[in-house]
Amino acid sequence: MQNSRTKSDRNQVRQLANTAWERQLREALKKIGGVLSEMESGHLSPFDADAAVHAFHNGVSRELYNRYSDSDPWFAVCRAHFDGVLTDEDFSGASDNIRAGLKQFANHFQS
Repeated sequence: MQNSRTKSDRNQVRQLANTAWERQLREALKKIGGVLSEMESGHLSPFDADAAVHAFHNGVSRELYNRYSDSDPWFAVCRAHFDGVLTDEDFSGASDNIRAGLKQFANHFQS
């Protein structure tokens, strides 16, 4: 799909990548919220909470940043769809070119 992307396709792919990044980051941050709640209730020390936040920053947060900002958004979108982060419904407004490329990607990994 790389050579046949229109400007509109590239914009749609970037929007889909941002949607996937936001969803995954939101889910990861919920876990940090739980850690902070545990600290507030006295089940975790502030040092343990700090360690969890540090691990989040150096782990999943950095991984998501690299996945969605350092690479071609198309690959991130395909992976997000393959992993179930993006659903077929997310692609309802996508061009035929994007949907065909996504199908090709899925077929490649299902073989």
